[in-house]
Amino acid sequence: MGYSQLQRRRAAADHDPVSSRHASVMALLALVACLAAAGYAVFRHMHRNADGMIDFPDRSPAADATGAAGWIWPDGVPGWKPGQTFKGYPVSGVQPVEVAAAQLAAARAMLDADGVRVLVAIHPSRKGVLAILAAPTLEETPAETCLAALFPASAPVVWRCPGPHQLSHAHVLAAAVRLKTPGHPLYLVGVARGDVDHVEVVDTAAAPGSVAAVPTTLYERGRTWGELAPLARSVSASTWLLVYGHGRLLESVPLDIPPGQQRVLR
Repeated sequence: MGYSQLQRRRAAADHDPVSSRHASVMALLALVACLAAAGYAVFRHMHRNADGMIDFPDRSPAADATGAAGWIWPDGVPGWKPGQTFKGYPVSGVQPVEVAAAQLAAARAMLDADGVRVLVAIHPSRKGVLAILAAPTLEETPAETCLAALFPASAPVVWRCPGPHQLSHAHVLAAAVRLKTPGHPLYLVGVARGDVDHVEVVDTAAAPGSVAAVPTTLYERGRTWGELAPLARSVSASTWLLVYGHGRLLESVPLDIPPGQQRVLR
């Protein structure tokens, strides 16, 4: 599907506010149901507990730039410490033991293993966590931020730094796993480069007016580190991850991953 077709589909949804709001609500309910079934829930900014609403601190995305410069965060390495809590809420989404393999891989890649941070995480099943991690380089001034995808089931962890053939050319670093359970749901986490201002998922072949035809927004540049909202949904051969920056489509990534497989998307 070309850029003009994608723009027309997006414009049609934008000009139908009633159906868009209804579809968005239905999509949100479907997402929450999937996350609840996985035993994990994510709230990007707010979380209700016994004391009321918790407003998480504002964070800053990476610099609005292309190439390696777009993977530099103004406040240093982004992310939560493994096991970190904020006002009693487990903001990192993982227990420290779950990132032990990633810390070992970081040390072997000459990164600061103690500096490993969690940008976003979700538990697709009891086999483990799906997450995007960050860590600083050692013996460099200033230190660079490197990223890695952490998959369930003890898959090898590969750290990628903002150099050629690693992160410099990537608009997003995303990790996805598709389960073999009924419905073959796809779980996805990711983080956007600084020049990205919008990321969404859409089924380009879905019937007009259906829930699947309405884009699901995963990211709007603002007060986060650039992490995408975790995705949990059924997909088809026509489901795409669309990445926008400065008013134009930068990249379209197919999400039709075969059931039982997992991969890095960049």
